[in-house]
Amino acid sequence: MLIVKIELHSAVSGEIKTVATGKIVNTGTGSPTQGNYRIELRDAAGRLWKTGHIEGFPRKRLLAWDLLYRVLKKLIGDRDSTLVLSPFRVVPNGEQHEPSNKEQRHDRPTVESERHPEAP
Repeated sequence: MLIVKIELHSAVSGEIKTVATGKIVNTGTGSPTQGNYRIELRDAAGRLWKTGHIEGFPRKRLLAWDLLYRVLKKLIGDRDSTLVLSPFRVVPNGEQHEPSNKEQRHDRPTVESERHPEAP
């Protein structure tokens, strides 16, 4: 079983608060190379938010990050895909990105990052 926990660490008080959790559980119905998984995503109060399953995941070839990516894509999908992309980008450590005049700022519940070229 994989446990995914999203925590908020306060820089002011030092308080650590869990804001979401997820479980990815092997159902035992796959093969040595292909895994089948049951998923539960919960909110900060521990209430069930989304459930689903992933079948035929190539567990010997891909990483746990790939499994998490597929879980999020399947259960959450492309949120706000009709809005203009945020000016925020994933950049290498130490590099800064300032939005150009052409890039527009939009408040949105999630920030989309650029897709890594080797991601599934």
